[in-house]
Amino acid sequence: MEKIEHIKQSVVKIICGVATGSGFWNGDIEAIITNHHVVDGERTVAVELPGGEKLLGHVLTVNPQKDIAFISVGRALDLPSLSVGERPLVQQEPVFALGYPYDLPFTVTRGIVSSTDHVEREVRYIQTDAAINPGNSGGPLVNENGEVVGMNTMMYRDAQNIGFALPAEYIAEEIRMFQEDGVTGGFHVRCPSCAGLIGEPVEYCENCGVKLDPELFEQRQLNFVEQFVERRLAAAGIDPVLARKGSPEFWTYYRGSSLVRVFTYRDAFLFSAAPLVKLPRKNLVELYTYVLGDPVPPYQFTMSNDVIHLAYRSHLADLDDPEQRERIGDELVGLGPRADELDNYLVETFGCPWATQSRQEA
Repeated sequence: MEKIEHIKQSVVKIICGVATGSGFWNGDIEAIITNHHVVDGERTVAVELPGGEKLLGHVLTVNPQKDIAFISVGRALDLPSLSVGERPLVQQEPVFALGYPYDLPFTVTRGIVSSTDHVEREVRYIQTDAAINPGNSGGPLVNENGEVVGMNTMMYRDAQNIGFALPAEYIAEEIRMFQEDGVTGGFHVRCPSCAGLIGEPVEYCENCGVKLDPELFEQRQLNFVEQFVERRLAAAGIDPVLARKGSPEFWTYYRGSSLVRVFTYRDAFLFSAAPLVKLPRKNLVELYTYVLGDPVPPYQFTMSNDVIHLAYRSHLADLDDPEQRERIGDELVGLGPRADELDNYLVETFGCPWATQSRQEA
């Protein structure tokens, strides 16, 4: 469908510390629209554009009652702006759910409007049989004309083909209030009672006096390992927010041509690893002689199927020792530059093909 090809350029992936979601660009407010639950507890997130570029996104406003959030990337994006339609939907009308389920590449699922009158906690939802899965949240639900008729929001886990989207009129109303409020920065919560914006943690809304849930302003706190890794990444010139993978204690980034992964394993080990090259069809004896000679301590060559990796492992318990911690930090971030050198060496010396995820132009 030609319109879907155009629309997909506006749909982005949102990557937080513990999850991923979807969102879409709206040029009227120069912001990305998504669900509040996607960015709950976050102030800064990674926004991955359709072409793969990652930008820092700052959460501007959240409406927990309607489950809507707006994110700014600090500039206007050269993406198509999706129009939000307010025409009433009818049952059996064809719709398409767009987004990045389970951190997969861009995905489109087709279905129909099953119901327009599902209500939970005083909020009305569109029910659809278009597949909606974790990671789809915040992505647009569009009709055959390419209009946003809803925002993919939730699913019933123990059922098949029962998903729910927030109706477009809620999104349009939030856009109008955002424009009237003139928000340009900071973090704001919309009051569930009077719909006024609250910019500071307070016990009661200054506009209407309603008692507020203190969790509305809470931020997700990094644990000790996350703080350690992100400090070392930042010191090495790597933005830790952009490196977050969307899973707890998991980061990825490129160093030159090499894709580096940092992660914990079984709550006991801290790993850093990078795929380097694939096995060549010739020179295997010479290659194995080099690799098995342990030439790059403290790093090791490992193999998965036909791919040679460079890997580093340390015990999490060693982070309790300040001297060990300093050494581990240096070695952890040192793997990236070493991998960037070694993949070139293996290609040039032994004729190895590049690993699939290598950036050869780097």
